[in-house]
Amino acid sequence: MARYLTEQDAAAAGITIVHEPAAQRFAIYQAGDTDQRLVGEAHYSFPREDVVDFDHTVVDDAFRGTGLSGLLAHRAVTSEVAQANTVQASCWFIEGYLAKHPELLGDRA
Repeated sequence: MARYLTEQDAAAAGITIVHEPAAQRFAIYQAGDTDQRLVGEAHYSFPREDVVDFDHTVVDDAFRGTGLSGLLAHRAVTSEVAQANTVQASCWFIEGYLAKHPELLGDRA
């Protein structure tokens, strides 16, 4: 099983993480022969003004243990969306990621 330590590692294997503001999510796509397949997402909502809640994260079972969940969480909590708002996490995975990396939030928690 491959292990991805950086987004560059994942990209070299045809895996990209993108922000899709219209869907309020950060998505992981795996390149295929003719298209891309959605293999994970970190969804967010805005429960109050100036607050972003990361409320759901999922990665396809085939990619569990590869580090993609951590890369997805990192991208989400360091994004412009997170930087412009107070961050909360009702998703257990994002909550746990932030507990391990409180420095990523600074004073935005």
